[in-house]
Amino acid sequence: MLTKCYNFVDLNQLILKHNKGELQYVFGKPIVKILLIGLLFFAQRSFSQCVNPGLITIEKCDMETIDFDMNGDPDGIINIYDETGTTPADGTWSISPRFSVAFDATTGNLSTWDLQFSTTATTPNNYFFELRNAVCGDVPIRTARLFLGPYSGVTLAPFGTLNVNVEACDNETFDLFNALTSDALNPPPHLNGEWIYNGSSPNFLSLSGSMFAARIPYQPGLPLVDQEVFEFTYRVPGLTPCDPSEETTVRISMIRQVDSGGSDTTEICESDVLAGVYDADIDLRDDQFLLGEDIEGYWSIADPTGQIADENDSMVNLRAVYEQIVDGGNNLRFGCETVDYTYNVDQRSGVCTDRNTSVSFTFYEQLRSFSQSAAAPRLCRNTSGSLNLFDLLEFTNEGGFDFTYDNSFYVNWRLVSGPSSLGLIEQPDLLIDFDTSIDYYLGTVNLSLAPPGVYTFEFGVTPDINCPSPDQICDPFITDPLDPTFSNNPCAILTTQVVIEVLAFDYAGEDTDDIDLCASLGQVDLISLLNTNGTDTVVDTGVWTDGSGATINNDFVFPDIAVSQVFNFTYTTTSSSGCVEQADLEFTVYAVPDAGENNEFRVCSDNLSLSLFDLLGGTPDTTGTWTGPFGYVSTDHLGTFDINDETLPILGPGNYTYTVPANPGCPDEDTAIVRIIVVEPQTIGNDRADSFCKIDGRVNLFTLLDRDTPRTGVFEDTDGTGALSPEGVLEFETLTNEIYNFRYVVTNAVPCDESSLNVAVQIVDLPEPNVPDQEFCILDAARLDDIEVDVLNFNWYTSLESDMPIIDNPILLDNQLLYIANVDVDNCESERVAVNINILNTGERSSSGELCTLDFQDGVSPNGDNQNDTFDLFIEDVYNIPEAFPDFDLKIYNRYGSLVYEGNRDTEEFRGESNTSVRLGDDLPSGTYFYIFTPNFENNLPIQGSFYLSR
Repeated sequence: MLTKCYNFVDLNQLILKHNKGELQYVFGKPIVKILLIGLLFFAQRSFSQCVNPGLITIEKCDMETIDFDMNGDPDGIINIYDETGTTPADGTWSISPRFSVAFDATTGNLSTWDLQFSTTATTPNNYFFELRNAVCGDVPIRTARLFLGPYSGVTLAPFGTLNVNVEACDNETFDLFNALTSDALNPPPHLNGEWIYNGSSPNFLSLSGSMFAARIPYQPGLPLVDQEVFEFTYRVPGLTPCDPSEETTVRISMIRQVDSGGSDTTEICESDVLAGVYDADIDLRDDQFLLGEDIEGYWSIADPTGQIADENDSMVNLRAVYEQIVDGGNNLRFGCETVDYTYNVDQRSGVCTDRNTSVSFTFYEQLRSFSQSAAAPRLCRNTSGSLNLFDLLEFTNEGGFDFTYDNSFYVNWRLVSGPSSLGLIEQPDLLIDFDTSIDYYLGTVNLSLAPPGVYTFEFGVTPDINCPSPDQICDPFITDPLDPTFSNNPCAILTTQVVIEVLAFDYAGEDTDDIDLCASLGQVDLISLLNTNGTDTVVDTGVWTDGSGATINNDFVFPDIAVSQVFNFTYTTTSSSGCVEQADLEFTVYAVPDAGENNEFRVCSDNLSLSLFDLLGGTPDTTGTWTGPFGYVSTDHLGTFDINDETLPILGPGNYTYTVPANPGCPDEDTAIVRIIVVEPQTIGNDRADSFCKIDGRVNLFTLLDRDTPRTGVFEDTDGTGALSPEGVLEFETLTNEIYNFRYVVTNAVPCDESSLNVAVQIVDLPEPNVPDQEFCILDAARLDDIEVDVLNFNWYTSLESDMPIIDNPILLDNQLLYIANVDVDNCESERVAVNINILNTGERSSSGELCTLDFQDGVSPNGDNQNDTFDLFIEDVYNIPEAFPDFDLKIYNRYGSLVYEGNRDTEEFRGESNTSVRLGDDLPSGTYFYIFTPNFENNLPIQGSFYLSR
């Protein structure tokens, strides 16, 4: 039998060799067609058994000659099915995702030209294929690998006398792969090769991967093209049985990029031109202006200054250029002007570019002089406000042009000498935000209370002000070239000094107000009232004047006043140098508080409308308030009472004190007393009636009286209840559910007779609810709402004394004592009734003989029909395990005694799945299971049983 002679690998090799046309003899005998068919059938049968016969090796050493469509032109395409002797019916071939762009899994066609690497000793399995089908799933039933021979590419056609493949410019690196062709007939070279330089030229700079760099030296004159040929070999490694490597040699001609030289802008100050420094012609080709240029260049004749006569003319006269700029004095404020002269060098080969360089000259306007316009001003030290030092400067006017320098970015002020800087606003350091809203050029100083003396300030301007740049700040006083505000302008910085003198003055003190004085003082020293700056002393040589200008003595005598009066005076001093100083004084003189004279007044209680202020003697101030009996405090000085105005309090007898408060000047208050004697009339109000819950306990009948009823009487127990105290307190303990009448009596002083009225009190006495002691099985997890009550409205309490009823629905506890009270619509309650709670443990019988027992279900069928899907721990109206036994523990064992489930209050109910560590999440098989339920609560014993799990 064949299976005894050949293993699977041998058969695959036989099939592969047959497909290649190589299989002719086995063991020296011809292989007939029927044997091949048998072998193919045997191999296919092996596929269906999901057994991988072995690895198939496909060798393609010359991919550039493969012609899949056999049209005479190579295309590099092979078919994996053809190469492996398989068909699409056997399954689908796949390749590593890195090479999927070259492989069509639907047809099995592989473009070897799209594979970027040759097969080497280190990458023998790069191109690895696996065959899978639906029957065997992820298990490959066939594997194959492709050995791809090295391919180093084909060069571009050589040209020229130097026989080079490519020309390139030396101003940038060149990718050597650009010297190889790749088209419909020639595949691209493999990328895992190495480029090798075949030479030792000093002009060779570097070779990194395929990137080549060289620099060709400049050779003035003919030949105009400076170039050098560099030869490189590209070697791609291979692997036996293919060639060990393949090489391709390219020749690159590197051509020098022309150079128009380098130039820095020459900066020229107007003052140097006027001094004759640039009167002579200069040659732009001098290295001072243009350095390192090729000599074959030419000058652009498009020159607005007219200095360049032709392409070979490099001579210019900068003095003539300056005269063009200032235009005979018509453009003196030219600021800065730049002129450019362009030197051009054309390319020497089509692979490089033309170059040009501008030789630039920038002319800068020089600063014109400026100085202080007049003699130093003499300013009094007490001058208020500020001074702009800039206003003291005079600037040049030349040829009708104003040379005023007021750009804050290029000027600055500084103190040269003087007692202080006077708060001079200087240009800030660059590290500080430059506030563009401040005009730093003004040199603003503060003259308020400046120390006397001579002050010298310096104003500086940088010439950059004539040629401003965005975001540029220059400080004329910076000498460090490394400082970012240092001026590099070729023109000179100009500065000048400004002098001012600050004169001393006789100190008159500070403006003063908010002073309060009492008229009882009689007079005051005005100077002593003035505030000072804490440093200077107020001189006594000044003059006081009032608002009309009249002179006032320093010892000011108060006039007679009835109300407070405000006084305003001005103190003026004049120094020997003529500096005038003034201080304003404002103060208030208050009259001594007057509360009037004491008085006594009788009033009848049926006419309690009056004003206490009207009862005072004398001429009291109207700034006081009243205090009196029953905590009375008035809101104004009148002390008004009106029996018809319910917003006002009731006038009562006693002493009412009128207090006029102290004022800011006079610290002592004044008081007067009005004594009120109230005489009650006969009428004391209307009869009253009210109802109370008996459980309220008591009521003070005085609280039921009208507001106008005097509280000087007594209550009589008309119905003889015996529950009324002499103080008018009615106790409810002995009273029943009915109405009781009482009489209130007041004995009036002459001429008022006795007065009385009736007070009716209704007592609401609710019956107690009839709720017996309660008994529940612990399995019910009974709550408060489960207790049946014989009244409609009621409240539960935890104790007899509790003020707060139970508002939630708590679980009932064993031996718990609760209290219930009947409640009506007006929230009256009955007496509270005690209710005992008895909770039976499992195994106990109730008083009626009913057994409290726990019977779990005998079967679990987790089939989703909502019947016995789980081992239920809560069955409505039967038991509620989580509520009854919150700390319970449930263990379930299989028939072998193995624990398959363990649960508690927080565990999902058992539904036929194991939750133990050994079989976590497993569906348990049908069968009998045993449980142990441990209540873990008081005397409730564990319960054991079994159930049947049905799948």
